[in-house]
Amino acid sequence: MASDELFDEIREMPNADADREFKKLVGLDRLKDILLKEASLILVPELLEQWSSKKHGIVLPCVEQFHNRPPVMVFSGDVGTGKTTLADSLGSPIAREEDIKVTHIRLSLTTRGEGAVGQMTSLISRAFDEVVKLAKRGTKSDGKPTSAVVFVIDEADALVESRDTEQMHHEDRAGVDAMISGIDRITREHLPVLVILCTNRSRALDPAVLRRAAIHHEFMRPDAEQREALFRRAFDRVFDDEQYRELSRRTGSNASGRNYGHSFSDITQRLIPNILLDAFPNRPVSFDLALSILDRTEPTRPFGPTDGEQKS
Repeated sequence: MASDELFDEIREMPNADADREFKKLVGLDRLKDILLKEASLILVPELLEQWSSKKHGIVLPCVEQFHNRPPVMVFSGDVGTGKTTLADSLGSPIAREEDIKVTHIRLSLTTRGEGAVGQMTSLISRAFDEVVKLAKRGTKSDGKPTSAVVFVIDEADALVESRDTEQMHHEDRAGVDAMISGIDRITREHLPVLVILCTNRSRALDPAVLRRAAIHHEFMRPDAEQREALFRRAFDRVFDDEQYRELSRRTGSNASGRNYGHSFSDITQRLIPNILLDAFPNRPVSFDLALSILDRTEPTRPFGPTDGEQKS
């Protein structure tokens, strides 16, 4: 398998498309601020030394402890909640803010291989080898990075399921070991790499992988305020305040007796486009039209029997 076949996507950032994806994630401003700060300190570690020297006159011992943490984030949550979009776009604002090139890489699920002994382990190891090679090319002789890598592993539970699972095949266990080895190598060599694991089933992830996560954020379906913000942004000044609130209410978990509401992607990729298509080309968007489309657009069911259920 060639190196480019190890990855589903390779993008150089800053990237205008990624900027738009990042801005579209409404209602996650506090989370985005925290993640940008954390990611910037992982990818550009001298920022923390500079801050410590400026504010304390020395580099505090805890700064080194901070840098010894594995550069791993886990994004978990139900389908359509924005975790993968955030993972795929996070590198662009970092690249702009720190004025460095960030290479975004997404691991291909073909790394699971075809079940041959040693195949998955070999492929995961090769993927990390490629990431390490790329990161080292962007590191100067003094260790300071001129570029960085964001390495996204979507559906991570397919690759790093807990080794405690009774039905787990030996080859899958070896694959988890290879993933942990790759993460530890990046940590040990202090490379400018951020590893982001996305999953619908965080409880299925191997505990050793979860322990290495600097951040584990669980993404929920949008609450009432976030849903209203999505409609206000999409249909600016089309509806009045009460109508925006009603659209938010009807896409929530209490609507029609459901115990789950519409996800971010249900609203932004299905409901809002369907409203536009129904109005175009002969009539304007109206509240009655929006309600009629909403009544025909069921939210995606949560992943699993309980995961993703949320009342608001």
